[in-house]
Amino acid sequence: MKKSKLIISALCCILLVLSASGCADVSFGEQMLLRPPRATGDKAEIQTVIKEQAGSDYMLKYPQQGEYRSAVTIFETGQKKNEYAVALYSTENNTKLNISVIAHESDGWKCLGSYNNTSTGVDRIIFEDLNNDGSDEILVGWTTYNAGQNSLTAYSIENNTVREMTIDETYTEIVVSDITQDKSEDIILLSLRNDQTPSSARLLQYSEQEKRLIGKFSISLDSGVTSFVNIQCGNLDKNTPCVIIDGSKNNGQLTTQVIYFDPKLKQLLNPLVSQNGDGTSVMNSTTRKNTVTARDINGDGIVEVPVVSQMPAPPDTDAGSLCSLTSWKQIDLSDGSLKTVINTVMNYTDGYYVIMPQNWSTNVTGITDAENRETNFYIWDGENSSVGEELLSICRFTNSEWDKADKKKYVMLADVELNGTEVIIAGQIFKTKNKDLNLSVSDVRTSVCLIAE
Repeated sequence: MKKSKLIISALCCILLVLSASGCADVSFGEQMLLRPPRATGDKAEIQTVIKEQAGSDYMLKYPQQGEYRSAVTIFETGQKKNEYAVALYSTENNTKLNISVIAHESDGWKCLGSYNNTSTGVDRIIFEDLNNDGSDEILVGWTTYNAGQNSLTAYSIENNTVREMTIDETYTEIVVSDITQDKSEDIILLSLRNDQTPSSARLLQYSEQEKRLIGKFSISLDSGVTSFVNIQCGNLDKNTPCVIIDGSKNNGQLTTQVIYFDPKLKQLLNPLVSQNGDGTSVMNSTTRKNTVTARDINGDGIVEVPVVSQMPAPPDTDAGSLCSLTSWKQIDLSDGSLKTVINTVMNYTDGYYVIMPQNWSTNVTGITDAENRETNFYIWDGENSSVGEELLSICRFTNSEWDKADKKKYVMLADVELNGTEVIIAGQIFKTKNKDLNLSVSDVRTSVCLIAE
């Protein structure tokens, strides 16, 4: 995703004082300003303009999502870096939402236009050059009475006037990214299934003919997903940008979907999902019980998706101590197959993961000891379904526990703050009769990594 051209100062109105007459008097908090107010009194002038538009009874409205959470946001755009403010507020006993676009002119702040909206609140505000003219448009997402079906409106500033652009789409989540690689940002709307329509992803682009954003491409999503857990932009390979969607199903399982644009086919693709004709039944090899989400696990600039399986253990092993093997896979766009990059055992509780050596893949298993904060790796005897000699133990210590520990037994791996507490991650290496499976100190230091937030 391109870096924003905005040098936005989030002009934050954080204190709302209602007088006996019902007039909203606003205090603008300076601690969130990226540009301090000018001596000429920006804050007071903008507040005066809002009152002129809103009347004697109004309430500031704050975006619930996104980068900009202020009821009044100042931004600069255009070749001349003209300065504007966007104000969001409600009137008529908090029943009618309004947006005012205010310009900074030589003689002060002047309102260029105010518009009403029948929605219930403000979901988010986005500043983006939608028509590639060098100036940013204002994109506002509005919440509605139907959860997960937010509406969208765009506003363009042209020749010192504001033009409102309607958008005939609703969304649950919104992503801004140039996944079509045409040097203009695309608006990708992700929608969960409702009573009328299945889950979908739709790509919007600016139409010069209609002078607004319209839907250009769409694709079905997994309609079994009931909520989005994590959405990010990344790359499937060095030349293919994508949107990665981790979602949760009713049974608590997670699944990953990846949306990208194929320039030859001229369409969006969702390669991880195989869908039946009814739009509801899907097969996805990334479906998993634990909460691991897709990420660039090895730092190569390409996103990996997790496929999780349970490691082998004796039949009488407590289910809570079983380790899971997470295979991190990249999508081969030539045939849609998944290819493993690395295998790991993730320990989210203690903030680290262990990269499994290639020769450990079928010969080693892991069992956790939650009481002692250990993850222990053993040789696995598949023929007899039993564990053999111990190879490695990764332990988490508090500072006081580490002070008392026998340092000769451990290799210190990390000193890190976890949930506000400083902890030590250390490993104990065991030598077994199977020399091919034994690890060196260097191997362990390479294999044990902290989980990046």
